[in-house]
Amino acid sequence: MEKTLRVTRVESCIISLMGRFPILSYYANSRGWSFLISWGHRLAGLALVGYVFAHIYTLSLLFTPATFDADMKFLHNLVFTFLEWALAIPLIFHSLNGGRLILYELFHVREDEIVIRWMVILGLIYIFILGFFFIAQSPQASVPLFWSITLVVSLVVFLLVVNKIWRTGNSILWKLQRITAAFMIPMLLGHMLFMHINYLTGHDSKTILLRLQDPFVKGMDLVLIVVLLFHAGYGVFSIIADYIEPGPLNKSLTCLVIIVMAISGYFGIRLIVAL
Repeated sequence: MEKTLRVTRVESCIISLMGRFPILSYYANSRGWSFLISWGHRLAGLALVGYVFAHIYTLSLLFTPATFDADMKFLHNLVFTFLEWALAIPLIFHSLNGGRLILYELFHVREDEIVIRWMVILGLIYIFILGFFFIAQSPQASVPLFWSITLVVSLVVFLLVVNKIWRTGNSILWKLQRITAAFMIPMLLGHMLFMHINYLTGHDSKTILLRLQDPFVKGMDLVLIVVLLFHAGYGVFSIIADYIEPGPLNKSLTCLVIIVMAISGYFGIRLIVAL
């Protein structure tokens, strides 16, 4: 007999709160929470795609450090700080749910209720840790040590998924989407954590430019931007393929996604190399 996972008081409160929103309640009752999680994953992914474009634009301001510092000073207020912290919510949700899908598809972990519970627990821990560093804005972490550990974790996860996924008969693009996800989960979570442990690393032009002089850091940024844009582009393509019938509109939007990601990749790589 299959056991039903007991709903905790906290989870009951979350479900009750979400149930107060008519659209969430409707789809939860008619299509199930898995449907909402799937849509949440896609919406969080689209929000992060927008952040990638904003991040590339912000990098371009480093060619005139005074402009960059003036913008950061202008944005250093309660509203912007809250929005910057809130960005961790779609990031941690998209990352952990992507990990859940990899566990389900490749490692046959079918205990979805338990995995989702741990997604919520780990997500909340991560968000509150970031919030603490936002408030403190004083701790410092060693750049080589932090990124060496993060890179090792990313490579271990990457190799585990590559070893598992290469045995499947799926398309190469499908495989690359999962492989890039496996590599980016530790890298992106580490990136956001590092930006807030070392606050100046993401908000002071002199600190950022000095960090980018390190070949190791520059190389990691180049790899990350290529992997990130491929993952983002294929994710948007998947949404188009799911909801738009094959035809001229589908092909036009697919071409537009390829062009936008290619141009973004070109400018992103050029910026990192030139800085």
